[in-house]
Amino acid sequence: MKKMLWQKMMWMALFAVAACSGGGSGESKSGGGGIPALMSPSDMGNAVASQKNNEGVDHLSQGHYDVAEPLFREAIAAQDNFAEAHFNLAVALDGKGDHPGATAAFTKAKEQGAANPKITDNELLKKHVGM
Repeated sequence: MKKMLWQKMMWMALFAVAACSGGGSGESKSGGGGIPALMSPSDMGNAVASQKNNEGVDHLSQGHYDVAEPLFREAIAAQDNFAEAHFNLAVALDGKGDHPGATAAFTKAKEQGAANPKITDNELLKKHVGM
């Protein structure tokens, strides 16, 4: 009887651990709503900048901040006024704990993407730029 009770408790503990870990799906969440990331606009004229940004978004959405950061920097080098890439760089830097760098990148994203509510209404951006 004690053995059955012990086995039942072990199975319950195992299920609790699996439920808390998200079942091993590999999906990275930030604040329960996922990691914010912006794909390149469909009408973007700079294919290199667009490709680097979208590749970075793929890594960012998986929580691979160290891999995503240089891709966003390459996108920005290819097109400096790329608000979405500045935004994504800021998210990556924030994820790495570089809050001064994230604030600077969020500030650029806000300046260049003032007409994009996906940028200006983002809560993480607001926390960094004091909105």
